[in-house]
Amino acid sequence: MDYRIAPFGSIWTNGIFNVPVDLVDKFLKIASEYQLKALLFILRNGGQASSSQIAKALGQTAGDIDDLLEFWTDEGILSVDGQAVTVKTEIKQAEPAVEKKVVKESLSAPRLTPADIINAQRDSSDIAFLLTEAQVILGRTISHAEQEMLVNMVNYYGLKAEVIMMILEFYRSEKERGKSIGISYVNAMAKNWAEEGIDSVADAEAKLQDIAKSDRLWNEIIAITGIRHKRPTAKQREMIKDWFADFDITMITLAADIMKENIPEPKLAYMNTIIKKWRKSGITSPSQVKAEQEAYAKSKSEKNDDRLQSKPTYDLDEYAKFAMNNTDI
Repeated sequence: MDYRIAPFGSIWTNGIFNVPVDLVDKFLKIASEYQLKALLFILRNGGQASSSQIAKALGQTAGDIDDLLEFWTDEGILSVDGQAVTVKTEIKQAEPAVEKKVVKESLSAPRLTPADIINAQRDSSDIAFLLTEAQVILGRTISHAEQEMLVNMVNYYGLKAEVIMMILEFYRSEKERGKSIGISYVNAMAKNWAEEGIDSVADAEAKLQDIAKSDRLWNEIIAITGIRHKRPTAKQREMIKDWFADFDITMITLAADIMKENIPEPKLAYMNTIIKKWRKSGITSPSQVKAEQEAYAKSKSEKNDDRLQSKPTYDLDEYAKFAMNNTDI
């Protein structure tokens, strides 16, 4: 049958809005139902909407919306809280000396028919084994779209079957822990691993250990700051790892306490400003922080501040001004 939308009728009464052609051409098959619905809601509302607004419209929680929209932020289509969008472009061909396969950034992985997938299994025992084991790991029959995704992980992204199975195991464990993530999470993770050159079980194990450590650190940050985010962004993960590389939990908790005393809502940018200044000034202990606090309080009480040789590093006014205007974190 050939379907056409009626050119007249009540459907047109309230106007129209633009939908990018690539949304249909490139994402219709790989994006989930709610990922598409959420993006359509954002497009309908002038290209901007909050998690709570989308959640109300779709009957979901705000946390679930943040999780499913991560797919669009990973693809460089949405920004979060004013962060700059990284527009994906075609990566230049790798130089001959590089042996690892380079993943193309464009979403041009081949579309595969059921016959293509059958032929792929006939041509590669690894792919046949992967598709069988994927159903065991996930505990269900996998769809054609999922079969296509897994085959492309091998043939297009260049990942080994055993590495992909480790991603599937991680995905299953995250779901069992209550994480609201869709199968697109697996594809995004596979693309990231391929880009990082993770092509062995040893590399994959090291990466999973790094993720586990990052999650533990994030849970500590949630506990001491009261931040409500369920999952950190990639930038936040790197920032927090950087904190713990130079400071222990006592100092990071102290930075959180200073933040709580001086701004109404927890903001990691505020803590990051404090920690960066501590690092620059060589401050490594609570006693040194106390000395800086006292020096700052004294400088504020003196009438002739311009005679001071240097301004203390513990400058709450400066922290607040920078952190409240910083949209990078």
